[in-house]
Amino acid sequence: MAQQQTVSTEPLHISLQDVVARHGEPPWFEPLLSDGRNNAGLICNAPGTSNDAHIHDDFNEWWIVLGGEIVWEVGDHPALYARKGDVVISPAGTRHMISTVGDEPSLRLVINKPGSNHSIKRPRADDTIPFPDKTLPPNLVHTRLDKLMAHFGEPPWSTPVLDDDRNKANLICHGPGMTNNAHWHPDFDEWWTILAGELTWEVGEGRPMIHARDGDIVFVPRGMRHHISTVGSETSLRLALTTPESLHIYSDDDKAAPPPRA
Repeated sequence: MAQQQTVSTEPLHISLQDVVARHGEPPWFEPLLSDGRNNAGLICNAPGTSNDAHIHDDFNEWWIVLGGEIVWEVGDHPALYARKGDVVISPAGTRHMISTVGDEPSLRLVINKPGSNHSIKRPRADDTIPFPDKTLPPNLVHTRLDKLMAHFGEPPWSTPVLDDDRNKANLICHGPGMTNNAHWHPDFDEWWTILAGELTWEVGEGRPMIHARDGDIVFVPRGMRHHISTVGSETSLRLALTTPESLHIYSDDDKAAPPPRA
């Protein structure tokens, strides 16, 4: 899973349904994209299978559950059970072991560092330690989607789920007909994982509209204006990945701003 991937200079729409259809029975892994800071790939495992527990000393590895039920052992914390829409983070230097449970295969999006080393091993302690005394993200070991929905209530709302030295991931909840303020980023690529609902992306000028659904990924290269709308009758949830600084340029509202890329 440490392949060097090329950073796209064009928008990408990755359909979860199409990726799954390309593969047979688990286990399988497909690299999906790179933004220069991260590699992202989709992992499918059968019930009753586990990964080879390992450690990354130099970065936080994290995952978004897209299907099935998965048990993580992160560091010396108690085992945690994650389901669709949940985010799990293994901080740098912590051992992680991942097992698929239940009756159906699991799907998880893994986000790690290009060239990551999976050979570092360390045993789990005999005694567990409690999770940090914190109830809301960012940077919870386990962010449960159902708890966030219950806490924030009706859309619109947005909350950071991860915020570290390489990335900021914001979970954005919009109701039908809601849109973002069109903007672009001069120095980083932005991408999103859709966790619920249907959304459209207007990207650049004269390009086909992207229509994405639950489980899909949309990637927009730096410099390209993007306008995002929630369509259909359901509330949408999207996890947006940017840099920590996350500079936005709203050239639609600022005629003195530099123009975006077509």
